[in-house]
Amino acid sequence: MNRTIRSSAREIIYRVYRRCLLEYEAKNILSDLNNVYKRTAEMTGKSESTVRRVVLEGHRNNGIFSTPGKQRRGRPKKHLDDFDLCAIRQKIQFFYTVRKQAPMLRNLIPILREDLGYDGSHEHLRQVLKVLGFKYMKCQSERSALIEKSHIAAKRAEYLKIILNNRNLPEELRKEVIYLDESYVHQSYKLEKCWQSIHVPGIKQNISKGKRYIIIHAGSEKGFIPNALLIFTGSSKNADYHSEMNRSNFTKWVTEKLIPNLPPASIIVMDNAPYHSTVLNKAPTTGTKIAEIKEWLTQNQIHFDDTLRKPQLLMLVKRHKPVPKYEIDEILGSYGHTVVRLPPYHCDLNPIELIWGIAKRKIAAQNVGSIDIKEAAERAFGGITESDWRKSCKHVVEIEKSYYQRELTLYHDIEQVVINLEDSSSTTSDSEFEEENI
Repeated sequence: MNRTIRSSAREIIYRVYRRCLLEYEAKNILSDLNNVYKRTAEMTGKSESTVRRVVLEGHRNNGIFSTPGKQRRGRPKKHLDDFDLCAIRQKIQFFYTVRKQAPMLRNLIPILREDLGYDGSHEHLRQVLKVLGFKYMKCQSERSALIEKSHIAAKRAEYLKIILNNRNLPEELRKEVIYLDESYVHQSYKLEKCWQSIHVPGIKQNISKGKRYIIIHAGSEKGFIPNALLIFTGSSKNADYHSEMNRSNFTKWVTEKLIPNLPPASIIVMDNAPYHSTVLNKAPTTGTKIAEIKEWLTQNQIHFDDTLRKPQLLMLVKRHKPVPKYEIDEILGSYGHTVVRLPPYHCDLNPIELIWGIAKRKIAAQNVGSIDIKEAAERAFGGITESDWRKSCKHVVEIEKSYYQRELTLYHDIEQVVINLEDSSSTTSDSEFEEENI
């Protein structure tokens, strides 16, 4: 079968022909027959080094060649920090509660560009909404409304109930709320670089070169917990740093630096990072062997027929799956403390995120590139006052109230918008909404 000869190969054939023609007309060999690489280079118009590389490839692959793929530069990734993600969530709720409209990609993007400086595409925003836990719900009219997944809304409602109930108690009964978090900073830290949570969802920027330092701390409206600051050098090249702050490191910090310095019977607020959420009573999954599933059912005194297949056994597990017991909750609980987890992607409910920003400015002001970053960070945290914490906590209290007040009417507003969508379905084509399904 004849194969198509591409333009580059045609050009080489023509060059070889021209060289042979010159030798024919001269009735003489124009280059040394003993120097094969040089003769090949002159005939093909390529360098000798290129000829050598191609010949070596031919020897290795028995004369079979493949065209190397283009080194294409990927599109620059849009960076969204924790606060950007929280702001996007609030804008979506704003559509329902204030504008009384169904948020769609096409009407969200102009608002996000104007208010947040968002410069992403429709597809990028679609991916962000997936990460944040939003989906499109089809109405009876086949039109779609963007709504938050119920498990995230439920976790937010549960969190607000616990926190607000505690805040409403008389002062003598109120528990102190302690917020903790982890972050990192690199040796060549500059003011224009973003301080970022080590488990931020979504798309991240490239990390600058130099040593990386993992930082973990905790505090309340009364200031940082004394002696709780931990800074250690990271060794991983992994940009998200999950391997640096792991279960072992986190548990060691909690037991050795946090617990000894906590006020009695505190509420400890943390996010859902994997190392915060090690399950002690983990139930079997599809990856569990049948014998282990049966052992788990027996240990939990769940009757089963020994002839059941694996899918049937897993249905039994699902039916009797216990409420998860988290290792860190048990450790803190043994000292009289209560763990409360933030709802996913709600960094705006954690005042320590604002404290990171203050620390960032203090570190950058010390010309980090020429000094010890660990010492600079320690000085920065030492310069953050009780007043800074009090202002940050007050800001978060207002956000909590805003979420609570908004949710009193949010789902009623969503229902009304859905009804309006169905009533107006005759004026808009279904396909206009189908293309926006996440």
